[in-house]
Amino acid sequence: MKLRGWLFDRGDNLAGGIYGTILVTSIIAASDSSHTIWRSFGILEVTVVVFWLAHVYAHALAWSLDRNEQFSRRGLLQVARNERPLLQAAVVPSIALIAGGLGLIATQTAYRIAVGFGVAMLIWWGLLIARKEELSGRATLAVVLVNASFGLVIVLLKEFVNH
Repeated sequence: MKLRGWLFDRGDNLAGGIYGTILVTSIIAASDSSHTIWRSFGILEVTVVVFWLAHVYAHALAWSLDRNEQFSRRGLLQVARNERPLLQAAVVPSIALIAGGLGLIATQTAYRIAVGFGVAMLIWWGLLIARKEELSGRATLAVVLVNASFGLVIVLLKEFVNH
């Protein structure tokens, strides 16, 4: 698989993409202004990898128990690949934090880009769901608003915690 595909092709795991986006955006919002940007970056990377490993482990165990058979290395790699949207959700926000850490952009700008990207992705996921389900305009708006509300809650909690 090419690097671009590994970084951005979420496959069929829409839930992993949404969950990863909420997780990543929440971590960045919680660490904004409370740590150095490099510490925030480290917290983000470690947390996302731990959650990804937990998802892979849980899904592998469930698969094995459901089928009453031992799990193979090949099966484990399949589950790990399927859960990669959780990791992918951190790519663009991580680039923003790195740019801020290197001084290419202001630290606050880096945090805003990272959180803003997460909110934009939540809206995108809502639109994608609506399109895939062929929802009406009203239903599409409802789905987008529900997804966007996660982003809004994250931003509001960020402001509450950091001030």
